[in-house]
Amino acid sequence: MKTITLFCLLVCTGFVSCSDSTEQQQQQLNVVLVSIDSVRRDHLGIYGHRPRYAPDVAISPNIDALAQEGVVFDDAFTTTSWTLPAHMSLMTGRSDLAHGVLTDRFHRDPQHRTLAQEFSAAGYATAGYYSGPYLSEKYGFNAGFDSYESGMISNDDFIEMVIDDNAKLKAQGREPMDKQMIAQLRDRMSHWDITSPKINALAEGFIDQSDDDPFFLFVHYFDAHYDHIPQSINSQLAQLFDPGYSGDFDGSNWYFDSRVMDLSPPYARHISERDLNHVIANYDAEINWVDHHIGKLIDKLKEKGVWENTIIMVVADHGDEFFEHNSIGHRSTLFAEQVRIPMVLRAPNMPTAGSRISNVSRIYDVAPTLLDLATNKSLLGVEGESLSADINGDTISRSAFQNIFSGGTRRSRSLNIADGWRNSRFTVLRSFKYNQADSSDGLTAVTPLLRRSTNSPYLVFDRASDPRETSPLTPNDPRYTEALKLYAIAFDEYQQYLDKVKHSPAADCLIDSLSAEEDAVLGSLGYATAATDDANEFDVMAIRLADLPRIGD
Repeated sequence: MKTITLFCLLVCTGFVSCSDSTEQQQQQLNVVLVSIDSVRRDHLGIYGHRPRYAPDVAISPNIDALAQEGVVFDDAFTTTSWTLPAHMSLMTGRSDLAHGVLTDRFHRDPQHRTLAQEFSAAGYATAGYYSGPYLSEKYGFNAGFDSYESGMISNDDFIEMVIDDNAKLKAQGREPMDKQMIAQLRDRMSHWDITSPKINALAEGFIDQSDDDPFFLFVHYFDAHYDHIPQSINSQLAQLFDPGYSGDFDGSNWYFDSRVMDLSPPYARHISERDLNHVIANYDAEINWVDHHIGKLIDKLKEKGVWENTIIMVVADHGDEFFEHNSIGHRSTLFAEQVRIPMVLRAPNMPTAGSRISNVSRIYDVAPTLLDLATNKSLLGVEGESLSADINGDTISRSAFQNIFSGGTRRSRSLNIADGWRNSRFTVLRSFKYNQADSSDGLTAVTPLLRRSTNSPYLVFDRASDPRETSPLTPNDPRYTEALKLYAIAFDEYQQYLDKVKHSPAADCLIDSLSAEEDAVLGSLGYATAATDDANEFDVMAIRLADLPRIGD
């Protein structure tokens, strides 16, 4: 289907006159892409959420207001349930199997261009500011950005903290931290760091410096990611969303707290319903905090006088689980609470402002959409599509694929391999186990793992009647057969596309163990960093999609 650019939509619908068209074409639109880490679709006001213990408090007033000027995508999906592959899809317009960054041992394939590179080539000033470790430049996210900076704890502050901690260990007669422990500490600190104010300071500084040239600005907010500790921001925020709580769960060390659930078999849940709801209230408070900073960013665009000439997209990379499928966190499953995401788009003078779009959309549609709306150009060779026709009200049938290729989960220390597919009605999920014995060619084959009690390697859900994906269909249900038939067609089309994707050799995409920034920190602390740590067995394991079982195998 031929897509219609936003500018054409505005002219055709009378929002811009033909006499205005030359001026509009000369004045390129700015673009702001906002990524909110770990924010579930069903925890924003635009999707009907009201905080359990504070129903009169608007959890996301600024995103809700943005939606009134733009469009809301009601059925948007990410590609996976963790940050690195999802953001690579966001920036490249490619699904995970197409861009190939399935584990944190790989960086962006240099053959795959990013949205920032495309905007830079179109004459845009570009800047990106991030606040989570998986957005590091070592993964290739800095490509195309004139400025790409972290909002996490500064090198100087981190070095000072490590020196102090090592001095305390020495005074206790204990060994100082080794470089692996220091690297892990830097990563773990992101779970309790407060970064939204720093991200806004960086972004607002960039906006202030912008001149007549159009700009592309990417901002990544991490403060809704666990640990869920709004009291570290301020006590009033924590109390606002659960004023009557008197328990002792404060959300700290959330994923690693044995009081929540067993950290080893049988992985039993221990946290009470009331304590769990308090942690969820903390999560809502952190979403509200991030929304506040999105509002401040919008205020800055208005203050600068560029708001009426700016496209803004707000999207999450993945969600989080709170025992909907017997666990917590993310990077573990592909169920709806982890992969169905919020997506809101606002552009100047949108003819369909305030509307809802029910078509399936994907996180890898974001880059093609923004490039199309701002420059009338396309991202070549990607499966992501511009959503401009959707904005115009067209009904478009598309499906979304998801993947996990990751280390062990809380419930299993073995490799976690799974894939998923959604269309407008059905979900099909598959889970795999690796067969280490079958590795004669240096690759590892995988075989289906039967799940639950369906006597099938597939978990199939009817999203129309079961949007939370808690009641899998049985194989004798005609809906089960219909879903697998549609899935088989989509899978074969997807495979045909993937067969044509060009990739650099895997060895050219392996990251160094440390980024330049991490290397500098360790060097300042007196640690030798020239040698690269050996990758473990799972990190560099390669799997051919052709080795995955086809439908009916």
